[in-house]
Amino acid sequence: MKKLAVIALALFSVSVIAQAANAETLVKQPQAALFVLDTSGKQPKLLEGTQLSRSKPRNLCIRIFDVPIQEQNMFAEYFSAPAPMNIVSKGSEVRIDEDKKGFLVVTNMNKADIKDNLITRCWEFTPQDPIGKYNVEVQFNDIVFKGLSFEILR
Repeated sequence: MKKLAVIALALFSVSVIAQAANAETLVKQPQAALFVLDTSGKQPKLLEGTQLSRSKPRNLCIRIFDVPIQEQNMFAEYFSAPAPMNIVSKGSEVRIDEDKKGFLVVTNMNKADIKDNLITRCWEFTPQDPIGKYNVEVQFNDIVFKGLSFEILR
């Protein structure tokens, strides 16, 4: 009888450990994504890919999700452009690299301003912005996302 109780306890322990391991895999990892919106209609329409034309009403958007949100948050975006350009962001601090190809945009966000735990920021490009591939690094508080890119077409 004691052997049976020991075996049952061992099997129960293995089951609990397996369930704990499964619960850990369900924890979502912080993520960042780029997407393009067609803003020509009454409602913005999600487009496929990360290419956008500067001659059409399009916005490039950055979305961050599954991150811990504090009462006060720091959202930083670093853009590397293919050629010199200007960037404007009301309500944010903008730092421009000497060659005017790199831009750091730092925005402070209150928790109350973040809806559904999604951080979204959209950018509009003009015909004066350079055509080509852009690289983006994004930071939300202490979490950094690298390797994001998009392309501006005619």
